[in-house]
Amino acid sequence: MNIKVTLINLTLLILFFACTAKIDSPQFISAHNAYNEGRYQTALTFIDQAIIIEPEESEFYILRAKANYKLDNKASAMEDLNRSLLLRESSTAYHLKGKLFLERNELLYAKENLRKAFELNSTSAELLFDLGYLEFLNGENQLALEYYLQAAKYDSRNPATYVNIGNLYAMMSNSKLAIDNYSKALVLDTTDGIAYYNRANEKMILNDLNGAIEDYKKSLEIDSLNINTMFMLAEAQNKINDYAGAVVNYNMILKIDSLSAKGFYLRGLSLLSLNEDKNACADFKRAGELGYFEAYEMIKKHCDPKKKNQNKKDKKKSKP
Repeated sequence: MNIKVTLINLTLLILFFACTAKIDSPQFISAHNAYNEGRYQTALTFIDQAIIIEPEESEFYILRAKANYKLDNKASAMEDLNRSLLLRESSTAYHLKGKLFLERNELLYAKENLRKAFELNSTSAELLFDLGYLEFLNGENQLALEYYLQAAKYDSRNPATYVNIGNLYAMMSNSKLAIDNYSKALVLDTTDGIAYYNRANEKMILNDLNGAIEDYKKSLEIDSLNINTMFMLAEAQNKINDYAGAVVNYNMILKIDSLSAKGFYLRGLSLLSLNEDKNACADFKRAGELGYFEAYEMIKKHCDPKKKNQNKKDKKKSKP
């Protein structure tokens, strides 16, 4: 009995040192270091040398696949992953293969490979993140949320995870939890304009208009040319009767896109609230010309000379 155990242990020891010798080859170490430093072409040069010396080591093909993936050589990456998996199953190989299928929008193959990766390693935050994204694309929002929550459990320092959790809670009409998660993301990354924008939208739903305005402005500090953010900021400003502030944002929109019919129409509404009827009517006219047909109703109501004269007569009659 003791002899059998000793022989088994000796065999495992030999296999361990044989594996270590391959992984510790100078060429592999140089390739690995170059990859970590972002020198992906150099990494390929070294890993090619390692493969020539030892063509049966699966880890070499995985590293070459990762370098090719970074260099956008996706077909070569897929080929190396398949070679690697013929030699040995690996969560890393299945994961990257699943990502490649995910990028091709081949969701069934992506799911098959990501699930195999998960069976081999269920605690990888990056893998859980990708599984969450996959299920989101499949329309399985609750399952996607569960994966993202697990990803956050294993890696609490990734702001993108919290943004995606926030997005899912927003889709589920849970604005409070959405805001909580956008806030977590912004603690980790104060330059995330999307998180500010999304949090502002949820604050709008909760009627926290001043909070929404603050977040829209912060989002614009990061992405100053985002027209959607400008529209939302102007809408929030109109709701608190800051019509002049709204006009400033519509001016910026029209400076970026001089053919924005919506921009002209909404600026016209804000100008009406400021009693700038002439300028408002000019905006309604331009909006109508650009195909925003609701503008013609505003022209009839506020810009028709006959109606204006009638309104003046009514005002005179109403005087004591």
